[in-house]
Amino acid sequence: MKICKIAPLPIFFFFLSLLVPVQVLAFQMSPAVATLEPSGIKSEQIYLLTNNSPGPAAIQFSVKTRQQRNDGSEVQNPADQLFSVNPKQAVIPSGGTQKIRVRWLGGSNVHHEQAYRFIARQLPIQLAPEGKISLSVTMNIEGALYIKPVGQTGSTSPAPAQNTAQKTQLVPGESSVAQPDQTSTRPEMLQVKKVLVVNTPQGKQLALTVTNPAREHIILDNIRVQLSSAGRTPITLSDGQTGNMLKQNLLAGSTRNFIMPVPAGFDPQQQWQGRISR
Repeated sequence: MKICKIAPLPIFFFFLSLLVPVQVLAFQMSPAVATLEPSGIKSEQIYLLTNNSPGPAAIQFSVKTRQQRNDGSEVQNPADQLFSVNPKQAVIPSGGTQKIRVRWLGGSNVHHEQAYRFIARQLPIQLAPEGKISLSVTMNIEGALYIKPVGQTGSTSPAPAQNTAQKTQLVPGESSVAQPDQTSTRPEMLQVKKVLVVNTPQGKQLALTVTNPAREHIILDNIRVQLSSAGRTPITLSDGQTGNMLKQNLLAGSTRNFIMPVPAGFDPQQQWQGRISR
């Protein structure tokens, strides 16, 4: 009797990755970040999706709502009634591009920034490298889309996708999301609700619960975290010491939990307050 040995899954996928080079399947979308106004000429955005893969790709386009959980993951739901997306589907040839026109239909009653995702989802396709493997691949690329009250879009007002706007790149197994631009929200406006030490798989870590009460999102970049406690020497943490807080997006009205190493001089038996600044 002939015994057939089956390679472990990690080894299989390693050889599979050699047969299907990641860079060959890349897509690009421009712009990565769009900011619209609820009415007028700035209520519309033209996206440009480029297919750099070796074959044609069937893509479906949609817009979804975007709410952040405490861990930074998102709850997304269809926003079909709030946006017009044209076309909703397209087949893009290899090396080709597709323009997608997105228009806000949600009315002019917008008093604070609303966050959405513009999503390009590749429908399942079959790849057969050298006739050896049949593989179904589905990829998503997501862009940040904001609706702001009239006159608050600043430098992020929509522009044709052919310009130098930032691009996102998509590879298999990734949902590539570029960081949104900075807005008028300042770090000093954020509220640190909790400062405590928690147990994690990596050992004891410092946990900060931060709320953004402002009307717009903020990217936590080039910030400092000041920790203070009565009778203790204040502790200041810079970007390199703020763990997973660095470069994170905190949406308007959202609360996030961040984890970072416990700094020297921090006494977990004391009550600590936190403040974020530049």
